[in-house]
Amino acid sequence: MEEVMQFIEHPDTSTVRLNTDAIQYLGNAFTEVDDADIKLKILDLIEKHSAFVLKTSDKILVRQKLHMQQIK
Repeated sequence: MEEVMQFIEHPDTSTVRLNTDAIQYLGNAFTEVDDADIKLKILDLIEKHSAFVLKTSDKILVRQKLHMQQIK
């Protein structure tokens, strides 16, 4: 009988992994495009996505410290 182990990925890990894939896709798109206007739009998307990833990472770190949440 074959044993099957299921690995359930933590939501925080999934978030970071999916965002890494997204920024890699945007970076590849940026290098492949020759049109300057499209490059500027992709660069804007990269900047917005990077800000989102940094904000999300900060929330993850705050939550992991003693399972506390930041209060505004």
